[in-house]
Formats: sequence, C-alpha cells, structure tokens
Amino acid sequence: MAVIHSTYRDTGTVSVDGERCTLCEACVKTCPVGVLRIEDGAVRQRNVGFGCVACGHCMMVCPETCIAVSGRNLSAADLQPLPPPEARADAASLKALLAARRSVRRFRERPVEPELLAEVVAVASSAPMGVPPWDVGVVTVDGADAVRKLAGEVVAGYRGMVKIFRPGILKVMRPFIGRARYEQFSSFIVPLAHKYLESWDEGRDTVFYGAPAALIFHYSPYAGEADAVIACTYAMLAAESHGLGSCMVGGAPPILQRNRDLCAGLGIPEGNTPALVLILGYSAVPFKRGIVRRFSHQQEAGPR
Repeated sequence: MAVIHSTYRDTGTVSVDGERCTLCEACVKTCPVGVLRIEDGAVRQRNVGFGCVACGHCMMVCPETCIAVSGRNLSAADLQPLPPPEARADAASLKALLAARRSVRRFRERPVEPELLAEVVAVASSAPMGVPPWDVGVVTVDGADAVRKLAGEVVAGYRGMVKIFRPGILKVMRPFIGRARYEQFSSFIVPLAHKYLESWDEGRDTVFYGAPAALIFHYSPYAGEADAVIACTYAMLAAESHGLGSCMVGGAPPILQRNRDLCAGLGIPEGNTPALVLILGYSAVPFKRGIVRRFSHQQEAGPR
C-alpha cells in the first residue's frame, strides 16, 4: 500500500524581502500562531508554540508582496489573485445554489466529462482545513463500470458483516458496545446491509445507484474526519454549480476502512481513512420543487 510522508511535524519558513518591507505589521497582526514580530527594524520569525504552520496568511495580506512562505507543502508559487468582488457569488446566488441542490440517486446513462470531474476536485481542494498541511486525499472513480465494480466490493464486505452481526450476537455484545451503538447496529446498519444485499442480488445497485462517477475522500492520521467531510461538501456544491447531480454516501466507507487491499488498489495511502463517497452524474429526474430543512435543535445563546 502506498505510504505518503506527512509534513505535519515540519515547520514553515517565512522569508521577508527587507528592501521592500514597509513594516506595516499586517503580517504580524494576521499570523494565527504569533510567530512573527517586528524586531530591530525588521519582521522576524520566532520559534514559539506550534511554530509556523505555513498557513500563508502573512504573504496573502502583505501589500508589498515581499513575503514568501515555504514548507509543509506550501510555497510562494501557490499564491493566486483574488477574484474581483463583482465576480464572486453574492448572498442571493449562493442561497439559490444551495436551495436547488438535492441528493440525486437516479442518473442518466451519460458519462461525466473528465475535465468536469477535474474541475470539481479542484474546487474541493480549496476547502478550509483545521491546521495545515491539508492531509486530505481524493480518489476519482470514473466510469459506470468502475463505480459498479466498487459497489460490488462494498456489497461483498456487507455480506461478510451480516454473517457476524446476527441478532443473537448483537444482544450479547450490547453490554460492551453500549445502548446507542447497539441500537445503531440493530435498527440501521444491519437493516441497511440487508437492503444492499437484497437489491444487489436482484440486479440493482443501491450503494452507488449506478452513478457514472464517484469521488472517495480520505484523511490521514494527522487530519480529522471533518476535514474530509468539508472537502466532500465543497465538491458537492461544485458539482451542483456545473449541472451535475450528486449524493453523499456514508454506507461505503465503513467497508472500505476494513479492506486494506481494496484501499491499496484505489491508491489510498496506508494509514489513511476513507470518510465519504460522493457519487456524481447527470440527474435522470428533474426536481420541480425544493424543501425546507431545519436543525433538530436551534437556540440563541443570550447574555449570561
């Protein structure tokens, strides 16, 4: 299985062109970990706390473009101009995009163009991270046959699981796994597994719904599951903006996580954990209306 070195423990390096620096202190004020300060008439990097995490904020705010950050998978070459305000989505257009998005599970027999998949992945890579470097990866599964083959692997994993987690065994395990976990297995995971198996045996794919493409988001031990989930969310919204239907599939990763050979075959580095699968394609059923969603609990915190 492929192993990728993480730069998590590395320290970033800040270089300042003193000839052009005006000591405006913008870099010092924006540094989230406080490693920059003005000392002896120059911007200096201190080795305190985490050290420089190479977030790049200092070189992004510098009005004279005289700061370069390197290390932790970042360089000054990664800087890019910001889109002008008139080119950015305003609140109304963003709200319209979110309102139009639906989870699509019926797809047309039309492949997704490779350049379109690449654009969706590129947008997803711009998602925010916890602490740099961004130890999140993505695997592109392109083509209905490849997606169906992966669905078959997931079904095979669940077929083995249901042999183990029979009702009697689950009841025996209840004192050890707790009530919530027991109810999750007995009322959701096991019934879901049986649904997958029954549908597959009838010739229907209810894992990935015959989608023509899928993106598998995974994360390293130095990242968090939330990082991969946020990246998947960005990809979902990017797909919507390009006229693609999509759906997050959480039933596949638990099987992928237990099949190291399958992960290796997909190119997922050893030690990385699959978090979510996003299936994509052109929707076979046009939606005519949306629906209002609400948080299960929402409360404003007043003064204490």
